Amino acid sequence: MHLAPYIETLLEERNFVILPGFGAFEPGAYLGISINENGELLPPKRAVSFNPHLSNDDSVLATVIASKELLEIDDAKAKLKALVFEWKSTLNKEGSLVIEGLGRFEKANGLIQLITEASELKLGSFGLPAVAPPSKKEETINDVAQPIQKEGEQSKVERPKEHKPSKKAEEKPEVVEETTSAPSFAYQLAIVLAVIAVISVGYFFYSQLKGVDLSNLI
Repeated sequence: MHLAPYIETLLEERNFVILPGFGAFEPGAYLGISINENGELLPPKRAVSFNPHLSNDDSVLATVIASKELLEIDDAKAKLKALVFEWKSTLNKEGSLVIEGLGRFEKANGLIQLITEASELKLGSFGLPAVAPPSKKEETINDVAQPIQKEGEQSKVERPKEHKPSKKAEEKPEVVEETTSAPSFAYQLAIVLAVIAVISVGYFFYSQLKGVDLSNLI
């Protein structure tokens, strides 16, 4: 009997799952992203701890197994009892036991301990699978694609610079306007000064002739 799927499902809803006569599985600390021995990227998950002191029968695990496998509860309990007897016999003889989907257990000082949790447990991993590392072929394609992408980006950046007018070309009309407007202003100033000079001279002669008796000149 493969118990890991049942225990995993119950731990998503309960704080512990008791395997009668063996111990209880409990949700542990949250673990971040990790890499296994095959180089696969494992999603974050919640660890599973084991409590050997909690082993009384609460019939929860047997009820779930009976429902899934269409058995009577007493038959499910009998199967669990036989399985636990087999596991304990192995621990007593060899000192350690590897249970598929749960991990490696050892017996020390009369207590059963979970030494290494199985990587198959996906408690709290949100159903995310392990991600395989990229192959050498994919890495080569990425290495070739990156220089091509950089060249394309450089060409996109350089194109607008070729058609962009320089600042000197934009400033030329302003210089031309200043040079063309300067002579016209000087010319107008000269005319004004000449008119003022003529008026001043005329007024001077008028004031001088005003006091002279013109009858003596006839």
